[in-house]
Amino acid sequence: MEMMSAGAITTPATQRWQARATSVKEIEQELSRIWSEAAREIRDAGVGAHQRAEAMGDPRLSGLMNEFDDVRVRTRTSVLTLVVVASRPETAERAMDAVNHLASRHPSRAIILAPGDPDGPATVDAQIFANCRLSDSGASETCTEEILVRTGGELMQHLTGVVAPLLIHDLPVVLWWPDDPPIGSRPFRELTETSDRLLVDSGAFREDGAKRLTGLAAVVADGQTVRDIGWMRLTLWRELLAGLFDHPLLLPELSAIKTLRIDISQPGDIFRITKAALFCGWLAATLGWELAEPMGRQAGDDSLRGVLRRGRNLIRVEFRPVSPGGDRALRSPGSIARVELELGRGRHDIRARVTRQADHLLGTADWDGARVNRRAGRLEAFGEAPFVAEALDKSAHDRTFETALAHAARLIGR
Repeated sequence: MEMMSAGAITTPATQRWQARATSVKEIEQELSRIWSEAAREIRDAGVGAHQRAEAMGDPRLSGLMNEFDDVRVRTRTSVLTLVVVASRPETAERAMDAVNHLASRHPSRAIILAPGDPDGPATVDAQIFANCRLSDSGASETCTEEILVRTGGELMQHLTGVVAPLLIHDLPVVLWWPDDPPIGSRPFRELTETSDRLLVDSGAFREDGAKRLTGLAAVVADGQTVRDIGWMRLTLWRELLAGLFDHPLLLPELSAIKTLRIDISQPGDIFRITKAALFCGWLAATLGWELAEPMGRQAGDDSLRGVLRRGRNLIRVEFRPVSPGGDRALRSPGSIARVELELGRGRHDIRARVTRQADHLLGTADWDGARVNRRAGRLEAFGEAPFVAEALDKSAHDRTFETALAHAARLIGR
């Protein structure tokens, strides 16, 4: 099959090229053709010395002109290569949408891999999109690329062979696996080995998520830098619960926690415990708790129960399934509906809790039934783009997450 030549679509603020290819080599050729066309289009448009220097620094344009060419600057501002593995068509659409939202803040070469029929012939069907957007001043343009690659047959087991030739030299590589990553499989191992960072969403792990969560802990233990959207969605939960103990009455009672209960939304048959386990792992890491008994289920009981220890003090942990009812915000399996700590020395009954109410969280603390503290906050929208942006902003290890994950993996005992 012959290559489809690159076509350009122009609007007042942006120019977009589209092309198609049926091999990795053709993808590289089409990218080269697109940027050759971009360089030709901007010849003979006057710029200053500084802008010319910027253009000469762009590796895609500098080879297509010399320092005396008078061009308007089209600067590739890619700061990383983002590789996305989208196992379902709807996941590929989500990934493309997120990449488009991130283009101005995190310009990148985005490679979206969409594995197809593993039993079919080895095929590559790639759609290539390149975009140049005018800056606010109109003096320069920012250019980014998106490559959607559908693969079939044995290529699904050798995705690095598709990705490696398309990586931009000397730029970090972030691997984003939006759905359920097959941790431990050959494609997963090979792709993580070619990546500097891994981005996952533990809230989307299949079944109860326990096996994947412990597998992820092993990946972190091997030294990989990991960001988890499921963990990031817990930020407000953690902030509100911790903030309740700013009260002078409550802070001394942290060492006297008796029970941790977490209510988890179960809209169907799936009782997903990943977020609850990470939240409990964070508390264990923060307060110095160690494992006494891993989580387990008793006959005739839908809840999971375990025991943690701090010195001689035992902390009972309970994960309870709850119906989402009419709350649309809790329709996703594994969403936390409520966290409650029971604590207190002597005869005092002290409870600190955070409860979800639609798109808000409410934190309250009671001392012998009297309200002593209250905090509230609004949750981020469900969309992934803000969390992906946050993950791309940070290249260092998240030690708090890593420690919480290690504790969570021990707690669920898989």
